[in-house]
Amino acid sequence: MKISKILDGVLEAVFPSNIYCISCGCLIDRDRHYSICDKCMGKIHWITGNSCRRCGKDLGEHFRGSTCYNCMIREHKFVRGISCMTYGLVERQMILDYKYNGKGYMGVKFGDILADKLGSDPLEVDVIVPVPIHKSRERKRGYNQTAIMARRLSQLTHIPVRVNGCTRVRQTTLLRSMNPLEREAAMEGAFAVSQNEKKHILGKKILLVDDIITTGATVDSCAGALLDAGADCVYLLTLASGGNRKPADIDN
Repeated sequence: MKISKILDGVLEAVFPSNIYCISCGCLIDRDRHYSICDKCMGKIHWITGNSCRRCGKDLGEHFRGSTCYNCMIREHKFVRGISCMTYGLVERQMILDYKYNGKGYMGVKFGDILADKLGSDPLEVDVIVPVPIHKSRERKRGYNQTAIMARRLSQLTHIPVRVNGCTRVRQTTLLRSMNPLEREAAMEGAFAVSQNEKKHILGKKILLVDDIITTGATVDSCAGALLDAGADCVYLLTLASGGNRKPADIDN
């Protein structure tokens, strides 16, 4: 039996699916989609309409143009991105719980969300690669949140996954308080593809998976490492994305 299946069984035994809402924690019945109650489901900002053709951020019904403000001024290393939800208060709390409050079991449900999004907006890819976290952070957290989502996505789509397809070779400080240029500088050279993994990356269309995209500094650095290793191209799938905020240096 594969280790991933054993881990899935352990998670299901300790945290049975569809008993508590993964957003608010209220009791739910087993037919609630993604283990989210109806009330919370209605609060989530699902990206179903007009979205950025580059990164997948929600543009809103009345936005003129096909790219978000960030993508207007930033070139990305990935060909195209799609995203499932906008990073608002409800989405933020779920992702923070998942990453920092020991709720690794939520990753299976997030993988379900990613799979449904990819099913409704297909991308032609060969291999799934999760954006890696540093080993020291993984040891502290107890799990790799992007790897759990990527494994579940692979299980549902039958697209092969390389959990170690890209490696974070140095620890980076949290990017929340940095401006876009500072984020880009902080992420430079943070990722690499090992010699052993290059044969799985060479000539392949890669689907990079991450929990959230804001400016894109992290995913661009990771995508750059994959392209340097010989990937044909890189696409991006994220659980959430930041809002389409207009930078001060863009004129009306």
